[in-house]
Amino acid sequence: MAEVTVKLFGVYRTDTHIASTVIDAKKVIDIFPVINEKASAVFEEKKKENPSLVKPEPIRYKDAVVYVGGEKCSKKGRVLKSGEEVWIMSPASGG
Repeated sequence: MAEVTVKLFGVYRTDTHIASTVIDAKKVIDIFPVINEKASAVFEEKKKENPSLVKPEPIRYKDAVVYVGGEKCSKKGRVLKSGEEVWIMSPASGG
């Protein structure tokens, strides 16, 4: 397992209310269940304040643009090293 910093951008950051978090993961694909679990916990807290909130869809590797160490990651099985930074971005952008 490697301890990596995961940063979310765009719609993912807005929907999950998570800008950055530290996760233990062996491979890139291992990050997604942890992020979704953390997002669910944040959602439950936020829902107490605002019952009309709608739960966001889970973030999936195949739907995201992923960078590791500043380089685009095209393999979900890429092994992570402690201290690496992973960026997860939604493919859609405003204009």
